Amino acid sequence: MNRLDPTTHARAFTLIELLTVITIIAVLAAVAVPGINTAMEMANASAGMQNARQIGIGLRGYAMDSGGLFPYEENDLGESITSSNAAFRDLIDYIDDERVYAARGSAWGAEADNKDPYCSPGEVHFSYVGGLDTSSKSWWPLVVDGTDGSGTYTREPGQRGGLRKGKKAVVLRVDGSAAAERLKGEDNARYLPRLGEEGQNALEVSGYMGSRARLLDPEG
Repeated sequence: MNRLDPTTHARAFTLIELLTVITIIAVLAAVAVPGINTAMEMANASAGMQNARQIGIGLRGYAMDSGGLFPYEENDLGESITSSNAAFRDLIDYIDDERVYAARGSAWGAEADNKDPYCSPGEVHFSYVGGLDTSSKSWWPLVVDGTDGSGTYTREPGQRGGLRKGKKAVVLRVDGSAAAERLKGEDNARYLPRLGEEGQNALEVSGYMGSRARLLDPEG
């Protein structure tokens, strides 16, 4: 009977070798995961800025047809503009894809479905500063990531105002520029700093934009 040469048998890994491989994999994963998370955050912020710019183009188009005014007080459907949803319903002739108003991962609602009614509750994830016009200060915020409902943000993901973990918020300014800007403040009361006055919340709008200005959050 033929016998197999023992030197041809596959050599098994020892326990120490297996533990070494597992340790190396764990170290590589620990190094890679933060980089992947950062890349994903940057991609989401980039998408948010692009959407904000599209909203800005829609608002500019509306203002051109409305004597320089952005949506305010009452929309074309006869609804009182008390939320960003109601304001953005005036943009249906300028933005035909309502997914522009959504932000992946926002706690303000699910992704928009491009079905009637336009800008339904939960389909808009950006807040809007009503009461401004094209002659307003160019650096004033016009559209921002949805806040926690009180003009501030939180570090808690999954909560309203926690879209970017309280690190940054996407901001569209009156001049049409958009950026992901760093937030400041306490963990559950993060705020967008006012340009030139870093200790002030830029979304406390009536304090420096005038009594007409109002921050309008989405309908959840």
